Amino acid sequence: SIKEIEALLGPTVLTKAGAPAVSTASTIGSADIVLLYFSASWCPPCRSFTPLLKEFYEKNGKKSGIQVVFVSSDSDLPSFEEYFKKMPWLSLSVDAEAVAIKQKLAQMFQIRGIPSLIAIDAKSGKYVTDDARTDVMGAGGDDAKQKEIIQKWKSIEAVPIEEATFSSAAGPTGIGAIVAFLLKNPVYIFGILYFVRRALAYLQEMGKDDEDQGGAEL
Repeated sequence: SIKEIEALLGPTVLTKAGAPAVSTASTIGSADIVLLYFSASWCPPCRSFTPLLKEFYEKNGKKSGIQVVFVSSDSDLPSFEEYFKKMPWLSLSVDAEAVAIKQKLAQMFQIRGIPSLIAIDAKSGKYVTDDARTDVMGAGGDDAKQKEIIQKWKSIEAVPIEEATFSSAAGPTGIGAIVAFLLKNPVYIFGILYFVRRALAYLQEMGKDDEDQGGAEL
């Protein structure tokens, strides 16, 4: 019910910069999927992704029961409002209570970087996917692909947030990510071994040349 969404986002949201806040229920009540858009004006990847998300939302998202809520990481009101003016969707409020809500959401969904796009079920407040950004980028401006990912989100069985496995948290990082990649793609292991053997052979040849030169000098 809308109570679950209100518990996540608070009782009110903004529809445009500088306007009074309106009830969350009145703006999200009819949606099927809510996309939480963690972003900020100072973030270059965010500024690149926002136009893609805007095209997706205006072309297919809005009419297909998708609602987007901007969760800003801007530290001052002018920066937030200037950036939000470019967005055709909703935003969390900017008062002290909203700051606490943003922190709670970032912790809840284990946000480690922006932009991030989290899909949740608008009816239950349950988790759908934290990889919605990749989906939107993959669809690009393709009408059929945009519709396809919307249907994919709607077909995913939503789970309680506390039971969700987040891809950003579950995936290995650093050396672990490299090892995982090599295990999934063993052909690269053989390539690496080949070059290592070639390098060792080259070093051995260099060593022999040094020995020969040293003997001649003596």
